[in-house]
Amino acid sequence: PHAAEETQILFMPHRSGIFQFVLTVSSCPVSADAETIVRSEALAVRVVLTAVAENPLIEVDTGKTDGLDFGDLTSGSWKTLPLKLTNKTNATVPIRLIISANAAAWHCFMFSKERIKIPSDHILTADAVSQLVVSSVINHVMHASYDGQDPEVLLIWVLFRGPQRDVSATDPLGPAEEFIARIDVEVDSPGTANVIKSVLLKARTGQARIHAPKDLQTICLCAKVGFSSKQLLPLKNAGNIAVHLKIQPSDQSKCFSVVPEDLFLIPGEEQEVEVLFMPQDSESYKESVLKIFVQPFGPQYEVVLKGEVAIPGNIKSLAPSSSLSTEVPPILSNKQFITWGGVTLGRSVQQKLVLRNDSPSTTQNLRLVIRGQDQDCFQLQSTFGPEERLTSNREVVIRPKEDMKIFLMFTPTRVTCMVAKLEIKQLALRSSQPGIKFTIPLSGYGGTSNIILENVKKLSENYVITMNGITSGEESKVQFSVRNTGSRAAFVKSLCYTDFQTAAVMDHNTFKISPEKFVLKERTQVVVTLTCHSTRREHTLCTPKPALLATVALFYGDEISRKQYRRALFYKPEASRKISENSLLRNVKFDEEFHGEQLVTEVYDLPQRSNDVQLFFGNLHKVILSVYGSIDGVRHNGESCLPSARFNLQSHSGIGNPEGHISNMSLDVLPVKGPQGPPLRLNIVDSACEVEQTWTIQPEHLILTVPSISGSTATEHIKLSNITNRILMFELSWPAHCLTITPQHGIVEPQHHILILVSPNPSLITKSSALPWSGRVYIHCDNGQKIVKVQIQEVTALDMPASQPPSKQPVKLSPRSGGTPIVHVAKPLIKLPSTKMEIKNKTVVFPNTTSNESSETYLDIENLGSEDVKWHLSAFAPPYVKEVDESGGVYRAAYTVFQCSRVSGMLEAYGKSQVAFSFFPREKGDYAQFWDMECYPSAEPHLKHKLRFQLCGVGTQNVNGSGRVLTESLLKTEVPVKPRRSDSETSTIKLCQSDIVDGGVHAPEDVASFPPTKVGECSMVKVNFQNSSFSTHMLKFISPREPFHIKHSKYFLRPHHYINLPVKFKPNSEGKFEGLLVVQTDTCGNISIRLIGETLTS
Repeated sequence: PHAAEETQILFMPHRSGIFQFVLTVSSCPVSADAETIVRSEALAVRVVLTAVAENPLIEVDTGKTDGLDFGDLTSGSWKTLPLKLTNKTNATVPIRLIISANAAAWHCFMFSKERIKIPSDHILTADAVSQLVVSSVINHVMHASYDGQDPEVLLIWVLFRGPQRDVSATDPLGPAEEFIARIDVEVDSPGTANVIKSVLLKARTGQARIHAPKDLQTICLCAKVGFSSKQLLPLKNAGNIAVHLKIQPSDQSKCFSVVPEDLFLIPGEEQEVEVLFMPQDSESYKESVLKIFVQPFGPQYEVVLKGEVAIPGNIKSLAPSSSLSTEVPPILSNKQFITWGGVTLGRSVQQKLVLRNDSPSTTQNLRLVIRGQDQDCFQLQSTFGPEERLTSNREVVIRPKEDMKIFLMFTPTRVTCMVAKLEIKQLALRSSQPGIKFTIPLSGYGGTSNIILENVKKLSENYVITMNGITSGEESKVQFSVRNTGSRAAFVKSLCYTDFQTAAVMDHNTFKISPEKFVLKERTQVVVTLTCHSTRREHTLCTPKPALLATVALFYGDEISRKQYRRALFYKPEASRKISENSLLRNVKFDEEFHGEQLVTEVYDLPQRSNDVQLFFGNLHKVILSVYGSIDGVRHNGESCLPSARFNLQSHSGIGNPEGHISNMSLDVLPVKGPQGPPLRLNIVDSACEVEQTWTIQPEHLILTVPSISGSTATEHIKLSNITNRILMFELSWPAHCLTITPQHGIVEPQHHILILVSPNPSLITKSSALPWSGRVYIHCDNGQKIVKVQIQEVTALDMPASQPPSKQPVKLSPRSGGTPIVHVAKPLIKLPSTKMEIKNKTVVFPNTTSNESSETYLDIENLGSEDVKWHLSAFAPPYVKEVDESGGVYRAAYTVFQCSRVSGMLEAYGKSQVAFSFFPREKGDYAQFWDMECYPSAEPHLKHKLRFQLCGVGTQNVNGSGRVLTESLLKTEVPVKPRRSDSETSTIKLCQSDIVDGGVHAPEDVASFPPTKVGECSMVKVNFQNSSFSTHMLKFISPREPFHIKHSKYFLRPHHYINLPVKFKPNSEGKFEGLLVVQTDTCGNISIRLIGETLTS
């Protein structure tokens, strides 16, 4: 009784509009009966509530742009920008502002209570800023806006703080860092967030660097009283952000002034400011400092201003003296630029630069830095004790009148033209006086051409071909192929000589070459035809025995080098006269049009240099083809008639031929390691001249055995002795498909010898049909040649009585026959490892692992030696799995089963380490894989040896799985039958031998799915193929059916490389499509990739 009660009603509209609510209020005594209650409800009071709901109208003002752009700032600086919000809604709106950013920009953007004012000294402490900063979320209630009243305005300050980056003045600068975030303005209400507007935040941070000419670090001016003199000062923005400069002198007398005082420079831009000197009194000497300040927080640069008041009648210009200006250091160089020409990918070529300190008393401290767009391919070579290092920068100290040799390495990694520069900068003596900088341009290109001849006989220094049917008045023809095995297009110019040593050119009417000059693209070939219109001279030469008719010289080089040569002659035609002394190239034109040159599309953007002509002839190579003629035709056995031994064939080729004939093709010498195209030489030594015995070899016969599957290889050696008092150079040629020889070339000291190691190729394990094998190793030394005969046999148990000493007589090497001769196998030379690295667990066993899960274990390694050892891990063969199904077959896993945590490292002397390995089985089965650890001393990277170990693991079936074996990621292998295999070998080694030795080509994924694609449009995926073997394989791609398309037809995949083959999906109708991409390999069978594509419905 006598009380009032308030009832609150909550209005929560879900959409805009006018809403009504009818409230009925009735009352009755608490003890009323039912009839009284019904009567009171009939007399209830009706209250109608009306509410208006409208969408929030919050106006967000960011200025002239759509978001807040903080512009370019130096690292570590601050900046605030206002964000203005206006409530134009007739209702009170609670809002929430949230900053959303990624990890990089999370702590860079924040809200501020008020604008941060920059003090006069431009020094803003972190404490002062932290007091004004609030969190990244702000809540605020914006009151209603009524007619006739100004709406409520909320001003929020957004702060950006750039992260601090410590970068020295000499470090190279990359692009500026960009930071992006977003402010979401939301209605602060429970439930799903209602975003009113989003504001984009952007900022860039980097380094501000202002460069001015070295000779203007100190500006000296002279003027009369009341008059002015001026000096233009160029300022360049060498940083990676735009800068706003405030430029003003520090003097109080107002004698110095600058125009303009404010300057804005974008990166790389250069503008001039005008420094004026106008003396107001007759004081003879004025000095000030021109301050160049980067707004708003620096850095600041200073230029010394010195002025002298000129006395009337004795006006002089104040020249910069050693006390007023920076003195240029007397550094001399023997080269203005360095050009490499073409270098084969993966190889390094060194050049030497000599710097001289010409000062009689001052020691120069210099910093060498390689900069430029291709600076990763150029490096400085430094020696620190026994170790050689390759770096991009180096500091040197050159004493007075001393020379310093600088070695630069060019190691191209891609087939393109590469440019960089070597900056030689004097280290600053004072912070206000930076050192002088010199620049030496560097240039070169990656990839070279290489020409070989096919369908001819390959000798040590040349090729030989025979032309049959030489008869006076008749025409004879012979053909051979010219192949470019390099990675760049090659030009070829052919010349025919009657006498190669005197450069006597053959008459074109007698001997023709077609084509004579042409350009050959990389990995292509062309057929060249030699036509001889025989005269009485040719017929007489070939009677009665075959004789040398002519010598064809094929001069070749990189087509890109010939373009440089043609450009150089266009601007300086007299440059070619310097090469005319070379009799071989007399009157030979390389600047004319060659057949096929218009088909070459190689990018050519090398800068022009003054030595382009010398570089062209320096990189010119030649291939010599000796053309022999015979009056006979082809014999009945198909062999060509060539000179016998008494015709002294070795007088031209340097090789004795006891068989008395030379065929155009011989498996014994093709393919050949060693020189394929010797560099251009100005004289040819006649090997027929009788020379004294200057070097010897032992033995003249070698017998090798096929390496075992465990990796052990029987290695023999050849002893090459130098019996003279001078250094001799040697080089070897041999059948590369069967033998491995090291070293391939080198020098022998006087009265010393060197051991050349010879071992069979591991690939012979899988080529038992080619055994036994016999061939030759050719050793070229001191303008002579010797031959070592080599025979490779299978491992057989030979009966040898214990009492019988091994025979010291050389075993006669016979060609391949049906049986294996019984010979005494010499004990192989044991090659000691170069390090004392040891693997403690040669077989790493993983615990049983459920499919689609992983397990981990460790490989224990120990360095027992006193030297630091570097190591590198690689898979020797793909992983194999057996016991996958009931068939008992062996499969090759087409995915990564075993993975190591790190593939390389260095182990200190007497140190121990562990390398973590992970096991990822996808199916049940017994998995195994062989790995290699390559080790070498850190100070001697050429002394490498390998340690092999095995990874084993068992994958078990998931208990929740269906029990189905997912063999889509497994490739079936065939186990070859080897009747002589012993039972003691482990089951792991019973895998396919060809696959263990040669990992082969495989695809990690056998299904390629395309994204949903609209009809008429195109989508693309890339299918990965990997070659995990040690040999190159040819892939032939069979085009799938439409709507799947590929452009490539075949590809040669190098060892331990991969390719991504683009496959396109272009549907012409709706539906789901499936196709099959078949890849044929030369030794690994076919690989099938299932293609799945689906059209996107409109």
